[in-house]
Amino acid sequence: MADLTDLKTHYRFGENWQRFAEGVSEAQIGFAVGALAKLVGDDLAGQSFLEIGCGSGIHVLAALRLGAASVLAVDIDPQAAETAHFVLSCYAPGKSWTVQTRSVFDIAPGSAQYDIVYSWGVLHHTGAMWRAIERSASLVRPEGRLVIAIYRKTPMCRFWRLEKRLYSRGPDWFKALAEFTLSALLVLGLTLTGRNPARYIRNYPRARGMNFLTDVRDWLGGYPYESASATEVCSALELLGFACESLFPCSTRIGLLGVGCDEYVFRRRGVVCHGTSPGDEM
Repeated sequence: MADLTDLKTHYRFGENWQRFAEGVSEAQIGFAVGALAKLVGDDLAGQSFLEIGCGSGIHVLAALRLGAASVLAVDIDPQAAETAHFVLSCYAPGKSWTVQTRSVFDIAPGSAQYDIVYSWGVLHHTGAMWRAIERSASLVRPEGRLVIAIYRKTPMCRFWRLEKRLYSRGPDWFKALAEFTLSALLVLGLTLTGRNPARYIRNYPRARGMNFLTDVRDWLGGYPYESASATEVCSALELLGFACESLFPCSTRIGLLGVGCDEYVFRRRGVVCHGTSPGDEM
């Protein structure tokens, strides 16, 4: 059986992020700064920041814009790491940042600890989500914060797991067809619910600085794929010695046209309690 933690089994996000980075604007960076500030506050002066799965690097850049003293960005995909290095070189010259091509599983538990460990929409693509969450949590210093976004568990998750496996391994014509089909269905859904699709797509970057089509490809290709309920995530982190400070739930219920991420901010506290995470029971 294939090792789903191995890069060879993963969708190559790096190509998608490279396309995105080629057209990134100051306005999009500003939206990314706002999205990060919503989660961690607008003053990171003196704090260390680790991003696991840095993608384009735009949110590491956002941490620097919020005053982070030093940042480390890691990504298992070499092309994504190269893209993040390019973005930071262009927009954060002279700042204290490092980009490395590494998996979260390559980082020894507790080998270094950070004020903020941030991983938005990544740990559910590692092939071993609960182990990835635990490893990420071990890198947070006492009283530091773990900020993660995890796909919500829905009735459609089995279908999307299969779709992502097919898309990530499919030929270019199949990917183009899937992208067109999902985009058309999303536009139809917006129209039927009384929203203006053109305005929605035009304003899409305001959420986190992303592009509509970039996120369509990101969604279709995100394999491996796992998901979890908020109860499962909060219970697992409670056992690891964290308290949930903030939860920003997504609006997804069924997941017919895709699944959103619930966003969590956890604070590390006291002595770690040992127990069974949801992944250990499967």
